[in-house]
Amino acid sequence: MTRVPRTLSQACEELAAFIGGAHDSCALAWDEGPEPRIAAARGPVRALFGVASLDGQPARFLFTGGERAARDLAEAASRGPIEEHRTLLRSGQPFPALLLLSPAPGGVVALVRDLAASQPVADAALRAEDLARFASLVAHEIRNPLSAVKIALQTLERHGTLAANDLRRTSIALREVLNIELLLNEVLEFARPPSLALVPADPRPAVRDAVEGVEAEWSPRGVTFQLDLPERLPPMQLDPVRVRTAAKILCRQAAVAAEEAGGGRIEVGVREAPSGWQLTVKDPGGTLPAEVRDKAFAPFTPNRARGTGLGLAVVARIAREHGGEARFLDTAGPGNVVSVTFSA
Repeated sequence: MTRVPRTLSQACEELAAFIGGAHDSCALAWDEGPEPRIAAARGPVRALFGVASLDGQPARFLFTGGERAARDLAEAASRGPIEEHRTLLRSGQPFPALLLLSPAPGGVVALVRDLAASQPVADAALRAEDLARFASLVAHEIRNPLSAVKIALQTLERHGTLAANDLRRTSIALREVLNIELLLNEVLEFARPPSLALVPADPRPAVRDAVEGVEAEWSPRGVTFQLDLPERLPPMQLDPVRVRTAAKILCRQAAVAAEEAGGGRIEVGVREAPSGWQLTVKDPGGTLPAEVRDKAFAPFTPNRARGTGLGLAVVARIAREHGGEARFLDTAGPGNVVSVTFSA
């Protein structure tokens, strides 16, 4: 069993003393190793988790996401205190909980509050999780047949034997399929629980892959991309999959804006920043009003006439996961520029 630094247990003891005799909360600490183990658990442990003691047990027994969830929470808390609503396990059965996490030497210490003691809050938390699961299921079921339809329409569009009117109708249908696919991807990403796998990596390949994938879909509609990458970047701590997701969402939204404006060029840039690196995406569409831009990164606030209002919310969440932020930049000319910073 991994030896846990004594100071981690001490941090749990101090938090337990602070909590006192709360019946619905306990103090919990676990290490940040590849197979996290519980250093200490103090308070009404049996009431919350159904066992007399958790000391030394694998942390995966507490989380619906297993040991990866325990590692992700420790990693997120290492950058500063955070608050998380999570479904935990009590004798193998799920219950909603509120976690207040803080970094501690060698791991993380958490105040765990059982929300089942407050039924209205518990019901709301469980409904949110059910809705996220339902949205993910529906999106997956629609996306598979939609991909077949998209491939068929793309084949027809490239075939070169359609009459002008038929080609126009095919292009319209394909455009609508791409819009639906964009909405589904946004819903899937928003419903996906936060999970980060940080590795030292160059962000340029992830951004390049995202741009090339979106350009292949949208170039027949008069949308082009200009990618400005530095010759080199030092390795950064990042999750390449999440970075590619953020870049792809921004490129797809910019493509929709460009097509609505009659086509045009989207400018995508990457540069080193003082605390990490920065991704910018500029579209040639109509400039969004300030009041729209101020709310654009909140969920379910579409910044255009069409859309779920989830895309930029996902981008903002990915930025926060990397210790950065997403925002609109002021621009003198037409169009809109979204900047996403990632901390190294």
